[in-house]
Amino acid sequence: MQFDTGRATRYLLFLALLAGIIYFLYLLREVLLVFGLGALLAYLLFRPVSYIAQKGIKRVWAILILYLLVLVAIALLLLLLLPGMIKELSELARLLPDYVQKFEQLASRLDHMQMPAELKTGLNDSINQGRTSIYNTLNNFIGGFYNFLGKLMALIFSPILAFYIMNDWEKIKESFLNLLSPRARRQCSTLAEQIDSVLIEFLKGHLMVAGFVGSMVGIAAVLLGVRFPLLLGLVAGIADLIPYFGAFLGAVPAILVALGSSLQLAMYMAVAVLLIQQVESNIITPRIMSSKLGIHPLLLVFALLSGGKLLGIWGMLFAVPILATLKVIVRWAYLKLVSVKQ
Repeated sequence: MQFDTGRATRYLLFLALLAGIIYFLYLLREVLLVFGLGALLAYLLFRPVSYIAQKGIKRVWAILILYLLVLVAIALLLLLLLPGMIKELSELARLLPDYVQKFEQLASRLDHMQMPAELKTGLNDSINQGRTSIYNTLNNFIGGFYNFLGKLMALIFSPILAFYIMNDWEKIKESFLNLLSPRARRQCSTLAEQIDSVLIEFLKGHLMVAGFVGSMVGIAAVLLGVRFPLLLGLVAGIADLIPYFGAFLGAVPAILVALGSSLQLAMYMAVAVLLIQQVESNIITPRIMSSKLGIHPLLLVFALLSGGKLLGIWGMLFAVPILATLKVIVRWAYLKLVSVKQ
C-alpha cells in the first residue's frame, strides 16, 4: 500500500492549525468568559423576551423592558436583603473570635473526658477542622468578593452582549444553519430543540428546589433563634444547586453556627435541616423535577465528582446539565446509527 504523503501533510497542517486555534482561544479565555456569560444570559432571557414581543412589542423594546424589570427586581431584593446581610456579616466578623474560643473550650473538655484514645483523637481533629473551617470560610468569602470585583467587567459587558444576541437571534441562527446542508439543518434544529427542552426543565425545577431549601433553612433559623438566618438560607439555597452533595454542604454552616450558641441548639438545627432535606428529596424534587432527565443516580454522582475534580465548584454546578446534553446527543447519534444500519 503506497503512503499518501499529500494527505498526511494535510492532516498535519490541520492538526497544527487546530492546536494553534486552541492555544489562541486559551490566551483569550477571559474574553471568551465574557462572551460565554453573555450567551448564557441570552439563552436564559430569550423566552421572556419572546413572550413580551408576542404582545406586539418590537424585540428591542421587549429586551429593554425585561432588563428594566430585572433591574427593579434586583434593586428591591438588595433594598430588602442587603442591609440585613451587611449587619449579619458585621456581626459574624465580630463574633468569630467567640466561636473559635467555644470550639477550643469544647476541645479542652473533650481532652479531660474518659474515652478511648482513638475516639478522643478523632473528636479533637474534628474540632480543629471546624475551627479552621470558620477562618477559611471568612477568608474565602473575602477572597471571593475581591475576585467578584475582578470579574466585574465580564458582568457589565455580558448583558450588552446578551442584548445583541437576543436582538439578532434569527440572523445568528440562520448564519449558522446556512453552513449546513438542508438535511443537516433539520437534524440540527431537532437536536437543538431536544437539548433546549431538557435544559429548561432542569433549570426551572432546580431553581425552584434550591429556592425552597434556602427559604426553609432561613425560616428554621429564625424560628429556632439561630444567628445569621439570611446568610444561612442564602448559603443553603446556593449549595442545593449542587445535586446530592449540596444538601450536606448547605447544612454544615447552619449547624456550626448553631453549635456556637449551644449543643442543644445545634441538635435542633440539625433535625430541622434533616426534615427540610427529607421533604425536598422525597416530595418537592420528585414533583418538580419528575424523571425528565432519566439519568441513573450513579452516573450523576460520577459526573458531579468528575466536574468537581476538573473545575471545582463550577464543574459541580454545570455537571448535570452538561451530562443531560450529552445524553440527548448520544441518544440521537445512536438512533441515527441504528437507522443507517437498517
